[in-house]
Amino acid sequence: MRYVTAEEMRGIDREAIEKRGMTSLKLMENAGRALAEEAMRVAKAGDITAFCGYGNNGGDGFVASRHLAMEKYGVTVYVVGTGDRFSNEAEDNYYALVRMGVPILKIKEKDNLNELFRHIERPSVVIDAIFGIGFRGGLDLFHANLIEHINDLNAPIISADIPSGLDADTGHPLPMAIRAYRTIAFGYPKKGFQNPAARIYTGEVVVAGIGL
Repeated sequence: MRYVTAEEMRGIDREAIEKRGMTSLKLMENAGRALAEEAMRVAKAGDITAFCGYGNNGGDGFVASRHLAMEKYGVTVYVVGTGDRFSNEAEDNYYALVRMGVPILKIKEKDNLNELFRHIERPSVVIDAIFGIGFRGGLDLFHANLIEHINDLNAPIISADIPSGLDADTGHPLPMAIRAYRTIAFGYPKKGFQNPAARIYTGEVVVAGIGL
């Protein structure tokens, strides 16, 4: 099994796009579909809640949510973060959800997370698509608190590529991370997953081919 660093993964993505005729949107579509298929295996039936950021990892979550809604799952999407601009690919898939009428709510830094999560019922599955392999530094207080609340939902969490808050290269939380039931690694597992301490965050790692 080949494990890759975040930089190596970015290079693989570039080669797929620049030399092999893939597009960023197609890679996102393939990743989101794989994520949705895994969520359906775990959920069987019931409502699904997705937490999505503004970058391409969030875009994977939007695609997954679209596929789940098309399969008649009850899907609620929470867009989380302190910014207000999506990546280009994420924006396209966000508005696809809007056109479908999927319930979308935005969680901002000023929101009272204790009050907000008091009204979120335990879903059958949670999709974690907040941060991807490009996350660096450390979580701010808002995101750390948010991740703590998501973990406390006590529902199986499916993470898109990597649990949010986990360093892709070291496998260390920064300083905390989503505790996934299953992580769907797109293309290749990340080098940090080799760290035995990362297992409590990644859960079972499933590698999904997305056309790379």
